[in-house]
Amino acid sequence: MKCLKCFEGNPQIGVTSLTYEREESGIQIKVEGIPAEICPVCGEVYLSEAVVQQIHDLVSPLLEIGEEMTEETILPPPAVAIQFPPLEPARLKLAVAAV
Repeated sequence: MKCLKCFEGNPQIGVTSLTYEREESGIQIKVEGIPAEICPVCGEVYLSEAVVQQIHDLVSPLLEIGEEMTEETILPPPAVAIQFPPLEPARLKLAVAAV
């Protein structure tokens, strides 16, 4: 498949990191080690539907907690880091192709 952004590169299997935050929430969540296809030319990232759903299910409750934090909270909003361990090549390929 050609990259849909630059139309030059052929995305390769790898891992990426994404940061999630919601305006109403002070919480910032960085997720590392996400299986993806990445264009070597422009860096565009492609995630499978199954990976997107699992990340959403993991991150959404944390962002909702942040919305409940008020100005009266003593501590500042946390920065959360989630790191997936490296996958063996066969499982990485499965995760990228999952629908």
